[in-house]
Parts: sequence; structure tokens; C-alpha cells
Amino acid sequence: MSRRDATCLAVVLGLIAPAGCSHLVETRSVTRFTGAFEDRDISALRDATSTEFRKRALRDKSAVEAMDLLELPEGKVSVAEVEEVSNNRRRVKVEFESDDQVKTPMTFELSREGKSGAWLVDDLLLKQSRRGKTVTRSATDLMDLLLSVHEFQRAWASGERQRLLASTSESFSEKLSQIPAPYLAQLANRVAVRDGRTFSSRPRASLDKGTAQVRYNGPEGETVLALTLEPAGWRVDDIVFSSTSSKRRPESVRLLASVIARAAGFLDAYNTADRPGLKEHSSSRFFSTCLARADLSELELPRSAAIDAKAEVRLQKTFSDILVKRPGGMVRLSLEREAVPDTSSKTGDLASSGFRVNEVTLVDFSTQQERRVSAVFTAQARMRLFLAAARQHDLLAIRHNSSTDFNTRVWNQVSPTVLPEVLGLAFSEGQTQVSGTVFQGAVTEITITQGNRALTCVLREQNGVLLVDDIVVPTTTLPGSLKKQFERLIPVIGFRQAIQRGDASEVSAVSSADFNRLVWSQVDDRFPAQAGRVARFLRPMPTQIRVIEDGREEVTLGDRQFGARVALVKESRGFRVDDVELLAGAPVDSRPTMVKQVLRLEIARPQKRDRPAPVTGEARKLDVPVGPTSR
Repeated sequence: MSRRDATCLAVVLGLIAPAGCSHLVETRSVTRFTGAFEDRDISALRDATSTEFRKRALRDKSAVEAMDLLELPEGKVSVAEVEEVSNNRRRVKVEFESDDQVKTPMTFELSREGKSGAWLVDDLLLKQSRRGKTVTRSATDLMDLLLSVHEFQRAWASGERQRLLASTSESFSEKLSQIPAPYLAQLANRVAVRDGRTFSSRPRASLDKGTAQVRYNGPEGETVLALTLEPAGWRVDDIVFSSTSSKRRPESVRLLASVIARAAGFLDAYNTADRPGLKEHSSSRFFSTCLARADLSELELPRSAAIDAKAEVRLQKTFSDILVKRPGGMVRLSLEREAVPDTSSKTGDLASSGFRVNEVTLVDFSTQQERRVSAVFTAQARMRLFLAAARQHDLLAIRHNSSTDFNTRVWNQVSPTVLPEVLGLAFSEGQTQVSGTVFQGAVTEITITQGNRALTCVLREQNGVLLVDDIVVPTTTLPGSLKKQFERLIPVIGFRQAIQRGDASEVSAVSSADFNRLVWSQVDDRFPAQAGRVARFLRPMPTQIRVIEDGREEVTLGDRQFGARVALVKESRGFRVDDVELLAGAPVDSRPTMVKQVLRLEIARPQKRDRPAPVTGEARKLDVPVGPTSR
């Protein structure tokens, strides 16, 4: 005898049974429902349930599959207790006894409907474990949720944009609607289960007041749906691709949609020269320092439709990259989180950080060049500002347009009196002409001719701003980097100028600790007379800079006939003059004239004498330069 036949027999027996038999009506209603469920008969289930249950829990023929997930007990049913909630509603506690005599309790809620006054199952109360606690859930609510997930899956599997958007919450739908159609279609393939088999993916549901989570085995492993209850029913508010290993982070589709929508909006605004739109989709720094006044027609960027199924998105907590493939290369849109005003707040508080485009890089595979939009639009302007400041000897403007490293090593070390002489070593008043530009990501090199000189300005990105980091010049005996040249020549020029002025404190500032200890700290208000004769040997142009040993270098001025070799040491404040060898045409094997030793001897001589002491040895070499070519 089938379960349905047994149910019918129970109904008949209930009708003819004596009035004294207890709970016959409730037993009949429950048995009718459980028999239909065991037979997987959707039609019989609808006959055994209330209008509300049918509307919410049995609205689709796949409801029986969904009900399997509730893991309802099976076995012989007996009514243990009946509670009269109202005239038309009863709560019935039953027990299911399995073949091995294990009893499982469950509570049914019955309601009386229709003209016949039949008692029908209106709900089942199920026990669920949630965060270590046992809670009671409504089967009607769970079935409604699971069927909503099934409808969501069918909508995303259909590929129909409107159905897909309608299955999500209002705010989520708004974000998804901004995603280019090709990418949204590719995203749907990552979400929808194969062949619409929603319940074969074993969705596991948990719900709370107005919110729910459903986990299922999707195309990319475990996928989590976050749902919210709206007036129209359950709607998906986010989708998370869970991490299946330590190498992969959970990926929120809501966040992904925000990033894609922002990048798409940026490209659309760029291609229509929509400045307000660019401001909305760009970081404040990227817009103000680059895009606000740029001639956008100088550089072509792809349209938003280029963000298609082949596009690659690298999503992190604070930044994101979108790689858009193109023939022979790609375009990388870099986004970063930036706090934005909360328009819903009357006080204008900052909302949670949103992503904004902060750079766009064009990569050419054939040339291996990486052109950044910020570099293309600002590099030449920044270079011209720097060169103009150099021509005008405007130290503040030079520092403003230079990198931190250039400032630390050169411009913060130079004094206003030394600056014109230093700049004169490299720059001229001739007209500047650009002959070539090379882009290498964060570094841009612009080659120019200035008068009859060729220079290469090296600009480096610093905190999103392109700044002059060095000037490269063609040379064989000096460093090709002006940053390195200036770093070593500034103390040499400063040393000479301070000696010319007889200013011991300024000489001390550019001298090494050892030079100061042996000479300049011994000088009070009496400047050594011999020191004043050194300055003329330091006037010739630099002809060589070389490393002597670790932390010690040598700058040669002029030649052996007339000039000097200046020994520099690297100290915490930068390079400092440690000694000077004077060159005046003396034979190679003669004893060199070292200024530090000469000045030590002068300072050590007694100050008060009856008659002048004879000038001999090292001091004589300062007084009377050797050789016919001495100047």
C-alpha cells in the first residue's frame, strides 16, 4: 500500500471513528502533507497547504527539490500536543518515529480555510543551529528564500540584462547597470550554476530579520549570496566568490561592480571631454594636477565597451587595476580608494572610501614603453617650469619642481650665493627644443637641446606628481648625472666663496669634521692669511670627479699646471671638503702642497714675535706658486 493510500485510509477511518478519538483532525492534516511530500507530489502538496504557503513556498514546480534541502524527517507520525492559537489557527507538535524507533519532534501550524473549513498546513517550524545557538525558523520563510535564489539563478543564466538586474536589490542593480554589457555577461557566467540546476548546487540558507545568506557550489567554487527583503520579495544585494586557498582573497561582486562602473564612467567622460564627469570618476589629485587643464585630444583612450570578457580585474582593499587588452598592447586603469562626501548626511561627513581612477597607463608590447597619462600631459610642462626657474635662479621654484631626492642631495644644500655659479655649469640661455620623449612607467625622460648643449631631463613620479629627479648630460670624465655633479661641486664652490670672503663659519659649514677639528675650530676672529691665497686655485672648471675609496672622492679643477684636487668625504650632511691639494706646475715626484697641513702650521705658530719668522716649506708654496704658468 502506498503512502497516499494509507493517507486516504486514515482520512476515511477518521470520518467513521468515534468522537472520543483525540487529535484526529490534526493527524489527518499532517499525514496528508507528509504523504504528499514523501511522494514528491507538488499537486498534492498544494492541496494540503494554505493559500499563503502555496503562494510563498510552492510557487514553482521545483519547490519539492527545495523542500528536500530542509531535511524534513520521515516515519510514522503521531500528534503529541495541540495548542489552540485562535479559532482558525492551531499549533501542533508531532513526533516522527523512524524504523529504528528514533523519535524526531516537529511543530506544524495549521489554519482553517475555505467554505469547507478544512484544516491545512500553513507552516512548519524548523530548528537551525546559528553561531552555536539553536533557533527556530519558519519553513515558509526558508522555502520563499530558496525559491528566490532559484529565480535569481535562472535570471542570471538567461543572459537577459533586464531579468538579471531585476533579481538584485535596488542599490546593487544600479551599480550593475553601469557595467558594460560584455563584462556583465562574463560576470553572469561566473555566478550562474550550470543548466539551471540550482538545488543540485546544494544551497545552504540562513536568514535573520530582513537579511539572509545562501552559500552554494558555483562555477568558481563556494559562492555566497547576500540577500535583503524588499517589498517585491528577496533580492540579492551582493555576491561573494569565497577564497578557496590562502593565495586568493574573497571577491565581492558589489565592490567589483563599483570598480568597473567607475572605470567605465571615466572612459566615457574622457572620450566626450566631459570635465565634470572626469572630476567625479578621478581621484582629486589626478584631476587637479593632470586632467583639469589637459588637451584630451592629444591622447586616445579606449571606450568603456572595451572592458569586455577579456578584461582582467585585480581587486584589493585599497587599490585596483583593470587591464584592458588591445592589439599590440594594453591599457591599465589604476584606481585607489578615496574618501568622498556622504551626500545623504546633512553635515557632509565622509562616507566609506570609494574607488577613483588615479592613473591610466598605455603599454606598447613592441617598444616596451609604458606611457602614463599623467606623464604625457604634465612631463613637458613640469620640465619647462624647472628650466625657467633655473634661468631665473629661483631656488624656491626649483625646489618646488624637483623630487625629494634631488632636493635632499642638491637644492637643500645650495646657498643663494652658490646657486648661480652651480647652474651656470650646466644650463644656458639658449632656446630649449624637445627632441624626444621616452616613457617608462613612473619615469619619463625628455631629451632637449639648449643652445648647443644636449640634456636629458629625468622626471619621476612622487605621490602622484611628476617631478624633475635628475639631468643627464654627455660627458667622459665627469658623472653623467648633474645631480651627482652638483652634489660634489656645491661644497667646493661654497668653500672657495667663503674663503674669498674670509668667513670662517661658512668655511666650517662645508668642511669635514676632521678639517674643522684640526683647523677651523682653532680659528677665532683671525682668519688664516695663507687660506686667502687658496681661492684662486679653486677657480678653474671641474675636469674630473673620481672615487678614491669608499666614502671618499676627489674633484679635479683645471690641470696640473694650475688648479686643485679637492678631497671630499661623505658625512651625514652630505659631501664635505676634507683637504685641498694645490696644482701649480710642480714636478710629478715633488711633495704636494696640502692646504690642511699648511693651515695647521700657520695656526700653530706663536702670534707675538719680536721679528717676523722666515717663510719656509709648505707655507712658501702658498706664497710663491711654482712654475711659469702659475696664474
